[in-house]
Amino acid sequence: MNNHFNSTRNLQAWQRIEELQEALLIGYFVSGDPDVEKSLEIVRDSATAGIDIFEIGIPSANPYMDGAVIKRGHARVQAHAEEEAGHDWLMPYMTRLRQQQEEPIWAMGYKKELIEEGVALRLAEAGLIDGLVVPDASIEDQIKLQSAVAAHGVDVVGFVNDALPDEEMKRVCSALNILYAQLYTGATGNPLANSSTNLADLYARARTFTKTAMIVAGFGLRSGERVRSVVASGFEGAVVGSVLVARCETGEQDYLYRLISEMKENTTLADMKE
Repeated sequence: MNNHFNSTRNLQAWQRIEELQEALLIGYFVSGDPDVEKSLEIVRDSATAGIDIFEIGIPSANPYMDGAVIKRGHARVQAHAEEEAGHDWLMPYMTRLRQQQEEPIWAMGYKKELIEEGVALRLAEAGLIDGLVVPDASIEDQIKLQSAVAAHGVDVVGFVNDALPDEEMKRVCSALNILYAQLYTGATGNPLANSSTNLADLYARARTFTKTAMIVAGFGLRSGERVRSVVASGFEGAVVGSVLVARCETGEQDYLYRLISEMKENTTLADMKE
């Protein structure tokens, strides 16, 4: 599949997994969690364990669309990062992260911080990110943001789900290069949420509206088995978040890296044919 990305790193990640016959494992971490130095260490070692793309949460005072685990991650950063690294700690942190990691970095956050306060544009202009994920932005906002950051080599990630009308799904699929399929509605990391979505049907529906976009899926992926089900349904990547942030909260780094390794093992497409 020929995909046009604004980001060279996104393109290279796509090409690499196509050559290896794998799907991407995309891992979400809150920036600066549990503290700046430990966060940089965790990201570095998570790449070694198998994360292909990093989705880095930009701290928000009101992460209202996230579940309890990620909300606590935001609260930890709000409480400690400014004290240890100063009021303007985020840009230096993201600069160090970019210098440290070769993998694509997607900034995920809320419209207030990323768009209204201009954080997205500052990150893009500084060459620190490859993607932007803004779940509370409208389709119009996402398309407008893509126009603003495309020249800086950044891809905006659009959202699709079962409830999206065909007209809206067609619009987002045709406008953006990367699509994030939400497997259930509601807050992230809900331990009681079991997607009733037919994964293969959702992938096929989105794919009818785009031949070139990369389509990944997330929400509720807590195990290697769940990652495998997403990849087996056709998605080019699986997004995991709350289960990783929970390990950052408890300090169980060995457990974290074993889990990532297990999840990455379940992205091998050749195994799906068994």
